[in-house]
Amino acid sequence: MLRQAASFFAAGLLILGSATAFAQPAAAPRDAGAPVTVIRSQQYDFTSKINGRAYRIFIAKPLIPPPATGYPVVYVFDANAYFATTVEASRGLSFGPEARAAVIVGIGYPTDNLGATLSLRMKDMTTPITPEAFAATRPGPGESAANTGGLDAYLQVIEQEVKPLVARQMRIDPTDQTLFGHSLGGLAVLRALFTEPTAFRTFAASSPSIWWNSRAILGDEPAFVARVERLEVEPRIFIDVGGLEQTSLAAAPGMTLAESQAAAEKFRMVGNAQELGARLAAVKGGPHYQVSTHVFPDETHMSVIPAATSRALRFALDPKVR
Repeated sequence: MLRQAASFFAAGLLILGSATAFAQPAAAPRDAGAPVTVIRSQQYDFTSKINGRAYRIFIAKPLIPPPATGYPVVYVFDANAYFATTVEASRGLSFGPEARAAVIVGIGYPTDNLGATLSLRMKDMTTPITPEAFAATRPGPGESAANTGGLDAYLQVIEQEVKPLVARQMRIDPTDQTLFGHSLGGLAVLRALFTEPTAFRTFAASSPSIWWNSRAILGDEPAFVARVERLEVEPRIFIDVGGLEQTSLAAAPGMTLAESQAAAEKFRMVGNAQELGARLAAVKGGPHYQVSTHVFPDETHMSVIPAATSRALRFALDPKVR
């Protein structure tokens, strides 16, 4: 099943292909022009003392001065692919003003090879799985259960190392922070929500890979719900999914159209997201507890990303919500 997922929509970037598909390009001719940069942005590389892994943190500063309380912050997974998209969406919405201006922090890896990030994110954005269960997913070449299960440590890297780095660089509001991720990144957002619901004010899970390890992520849901009902925590939650994510529009590489459709139905991306959103919305919490679920009817697992990014930012940075 993991092989099918990797070729269909398993985990966001995973469907982009193998590492060799993103090999470093040949040297550009001298008249090719200067590299494009995201204005008012910096990147910082560091090796975590928590899990020993190397990360690249991308930070974009808004185009307007900070409010008295400091800028809100949006943390984005898979920054090597999605940082620029998120920055431009945020800046455009803030001119509306459809959303408050925010610092965008992308969490990625110190490489320009997108293929290399596929293996790196698999470790960081998954909960543990046994070798037997992993083998049953029919993993592709080079994939192993040993390269999974680092999510809890990854979340601690964000809390104990990334957040302090950002606070040193920008004037921010520590009470107004958002975590946003797509696919496996959405799974990671749900893990953070269920286990550390006070770490962020807003949790935005786009097309979350709830299917991972037989939906083991949902084992944390009851304890989280109990905390909300006891009025201990009041997070704001956004969940989205593309309406076509349970429909195979074409055969994935190495699969027939029927096999691709069977995989799509097994993952239940739309059903899982809608059902979770409905359950969480039905919980009676405090006045600041809010749940919004959106299905983008004509979007696939990948085409939904720009729309999901914009909608998540509008929810997280709603000018009417302070």
